Amino acid sequence: MAGCVWAVTPKISEPRAVVLFLHGGAYVGNITKMHWDLVGKLVDKLNALVVVPDYPLAPENTWRETYEFVDKLYGMLLEKYSDKKFVFIGDSAGGGLALGFAQKLKDGNKKLPEHIVLFSPWVDVSMENPEIANVESKDVILTVKGLKAAAEKYATGLDLKDWHVSPIYGDFKDFVPVSIFTGTHDILNPDARKLRDKLREQRVLCNYFEYDGLFHDWVILTFLRESKDALEKLKNILSGL
Repeated sequence: MAGCVWAVTPKISEPRAVVLFLHGGAYVGNITKMHWDLVGKLVDKLNALVVVPDYPLAPENTWRETYEFVDKLYGMLLEKYSDKKFVFIGDSAGGGLALGFAQKLKDGNKKLPEHIVLFSPWVDVSMENPEIANVESKDVILTVKGLKAAAEKYATGLDLKDWHVSPIYGDFKDFVPVSIFTGTHDILNPDARKLRDKLREQRVLCNYFEYDGLFHDWVILTFLRESKDALEKLKNILSGL
């Protein structure tokens, strides 16, 4: 049900941080059981309060309504948990939204999270990276045609290379640390590499983890050895918050 927000808390201890988790689904698909499995692992691994919004989706809504929803929610969370540190985590389209929303906060001189975590992020909805052609046949999940169709619905009225929908084209000056997890058989892997390079060129701390042979959004399959490894790496990265 669009507009719902869930807050999942650790069973025993006081949460160390607040995680805003933005789910994937190409901006047209709802949160899935696999996403909830990942949320449960994040709560336990990070000892964090994980907030999961069912944000507005296309084609009924566009990027504008999605941003308005997340902006309002984040303001409420900052007020409610003013003593906590924040982390944004997103998979696939949720990763693109997390990155773009952080850029919006930076442009508005608003409080940024301490860290941004991107799992198989969709950071360029134009899908014009020529390297994608070398990966598409290996990706068992996504196609360029399907992603372009979803992008047109989500980005209605906006250039596909506008940073609101394709945050790879945004400005990362004075940005917060970013951790990227991707697989070499992911159609979005070429843009994950491009994002890594751009972040490092602009002197942003970027942890980059690439898993050979893995497909799009593999981390939500929490039973995979590689998913467990990624979550352990993430635990170590965020342990200093």
